[in-house]
Amino acid sequence: MQDLLRSVSDAYKGFSTGQKKVGDLFFREPIFLAFSSALEVGRRVNVSESTVIRWTQKLGYKGYAEFQQVVQRKLAEERFEQAEQKTLEPNADQSFLENLLDAEITSIIKLKQSMNEDDLLQAVDLISSAKHLYIASDFFDYGLAHWFSGWLDMTIGSTEMIYPADGHYYSQLSKIGPGDTLIAFVFPRYTRMVVETVQSAKERGAKVILLTDSLESPALASADITIKVSLNTNLNIDSYTAVHALLTSIMRFVYVKEHAKVKENLARIEEVYKEKNIFY
Repeated sequence: MQDLLRSVSDAYKGFSTGQKKVGDLFFREPIFLAFSSALEVGRRVNVSESTVIRWTQKLGYKGYAEFQQVVQRKLAEERFEQAEQKTLEPNADQSFLENLLDAEITSIIKLKQSMNEDDLLQAVDLISSAKHLYIASDFFDYGLAHWFSGWLDMTIGSTEMIYPADGHYYSQLSKIGPGDTLIAFVFPRYTRMVVETVQSAKERGAKVILLTDSLESPALASADITIKVSLNTNLNIDSYTAVHALLTSIMRFVYVKEHAKVKENLARIEEVYKEKNIFY
């Protein structure tokens, strides 16, 4: 992150008055630029959206989206480097809870070290270009998959869970085809039903994004993209902390890539919330 801050500092003298306002905001709150649109950034410092975009181009980026992806990655690297500097091995001076939480931190660090960002970007491209998205899981990770499916459907649409216990399962399966993408959660204990769903989707011409814990996963042969993420197991209880971190990363990349669509859909939902007086 420091190298990015230095590059902005070095270019600062060449900025216009409006661009300097954007640069000042970046020095103060880089995380705001990492997860806000160019329009939101412009409003924050009273400049136009085009001024923000030109500011990123002045720094050598094709546009705001490319700059934002770099900032997100730099911030993540900085946070993980800070976490890695801490002692994460079980510590006799710590409580049982503190050691358990350290194990969760370790699982995210392992994801950071093993994650292939090109695979993640390819997965995001498949998600963005899919005619229809299907999310498959077994009963161990159903809640996490259902949450992920709900967010995708809310933000980019055309997303649904496909689950063998559901009465619509075979109807859904009959509709899967070329142009569609299946995202499959395949973690221990591997179940036949989710592996068979993956195989069926592949046979019907859909693309398959596989989220799994091992390169020996029984669904591996049917995957177009495989993203490996380990579970943390303590006292025979599997923790999906790293899986959740991976999903939120995918969601943020989708947000950046499909920003206009996501903003429009979220605004539409917000209007319904207001109409129905949902929140205090």
